[in-house]
Amino acid sequence: MGYGKTLPLDIVYNPAGDYLPPEQAKLQNEFRNFLGENFGVSFNNLSAIVNVPIMRFRDYLVNNNRYDDYINLLFSNHNKATWQNVMCRSLLTVGHDGRIYDCDFNYALRIPVKGFEDVYFWDIDFDNFESEIIVAEHCLACTVNRGSSCHGELKNFDTEEVVKGYYVSTLSSSNDLKTTACCDLDDIPEYVKDISPLIADEIQMKFYGCGSPIPLHLEGCSVVDLGCGTGRDSYIVSKLAGEHGKVLGIDMTNEQIDVARKHINTQMKAFGYENKNVKFVHDYIENAAKYVNPGSADVVISNCVINLTEDKERVLDDIFRMLKNGGELYFSDIYADRRLPDEIRNNELLYAECLGGALYINDFIRLARRAGFNDPRIMTSREIEITNKKVQNLVGNARFYSVKYRLFKIDGLEDACEDYGHVAIYKGGLKYSENKFILDEEHVFEKNKPERVCGNTALMLSESRFRNYFTIIGDFDEHFGAFEDCGGKIQCKEHVDNTDKGCCC
Repeated sequence: MGYGKTLPLDIVYNPAGDYLPPEQAKLQNEFRNFLGENFGVSFNNLSAIVNVPIMRFRDYLVNNNRYDDYINLLFSNHNKATWQNVMCRSLLTVGHDGRIYDCDFNYALRIPVKGFEDVYFWDIDFDNFESEIIVAEHCLACTVNRGSSCHGELKNFDTEEVVKGYYVSTLSSSNDLKTTACCDLDDIPEYVKDISPLIADEIQMKFYGCGSPIPLHLEGCSVVDLGCGTGRDSYIVSKLAGEHGKVLGIDMTNEQIDVARKHINTQMKAFGYENKNVKFVHDYIENAAKYVNPGSADVVISNCVINLTEDKERVLDDIFRMLKNGGELYFSDIYADRRLPDEIRNNELLYAECLGGALYINDFIRLARRAGFNDPRIMTSREIEITNKKVQNLVGNARFYSVKYRLFKIDGLEDACEDYGHVAIYKGGLKYSENKFILDEEHVFEKNKPERVCGNTALMLSESRFRNYFTIIGDFDEHFGAFEDCGGKIQCKEHVDNTDKGCCC
């Protein structure tokens, strides 16, 4: 019916007995794999809810002499850090009878808000509303481990507010970042450097990124910039896409979007455009699909922002739906050499500095492939040198890398490099790359020089916007096994440290 694809579908996990649910993120991945592989079912989010010992579940526990054991289980897993985020601190439940309750569970038990037992919600002056939250033994269910509510696990801190506060209040320019080594300008291509002087100083000064995620050949393209900030990359793409191109920038920070919007007219004038080809939207990148029709984008870019999102899998799924067949996600981000512990992931400074939200690089590969990007390609990569002593002490032995990826949405891409006998010849003529074309760090094509390529590479060159610049010899009628120059597996150290140059996937 389209649920989980074009229509949102969220599911809920509730334990079937007197035990606690596993970690929500782990459950979500397991159910996404199981339901997808066995039933073709996809969904957006999973919420894991702890069983609250009331009503029928309480009767079950009492009848089986398990009530005290379950309360002790909740008590032994109590987490004081959840107190600030339990839903009774910020929400009220309005019952069918018009009375108010601290939460759904108190409503089920018919325990109204203290002092408002016989008051209807339409008679309450909420501008001067104060109340004491009624708590009882059953409230322990909301405060175990990572916390629980009707929306699943609680956050130990609000990542959205952390990021907004840091980039608006704490930072005045990119020089204030503690990990500025990840924002090196050495690998910025000439076609970007040529345009940079045309970009307003205010835009550049307040822009925070970790690379230059702007690919070649954007003339006339429809491009989406996720987490555009003040719009530096969006405006550079605007110039590269030309007056007939279209650029949409999305960012959740109102102050940065205001900077981007403020300069639209002056930037169009600097580019010599009569008509505007860029638009900026204030919203979360998790909501980007609302503004982009499925299969309409040629390219999606992002500069060190996806790591700041909590539901990275949803973001990748949405990007895949936005793209045309042959389109690509081209982006820079921060990755870790391991799965990060909670003390790193939940540290406000590390999260805002793009380290706390960094994915273990192999987990990113798995997420990308599940979204449909079967053969992620690395463009550039390097380890981030952390010189700030405070940050060094916080991250411990974890290592972080700035990686620029290229992910194509192309029907027929396989999850490994297979040999079908293809040969690719770059015909030249691509602006800024007349004599040499770089597909990724493993594939560099000299003009007029035939190169053996795997089936995936043949598709990337023949089904993307680069198709007119290549001659591809061969088809998929006969398979010759695994592509002999492919290492066959992706590991963080091999890829990022470039110690294994054999792998083309």
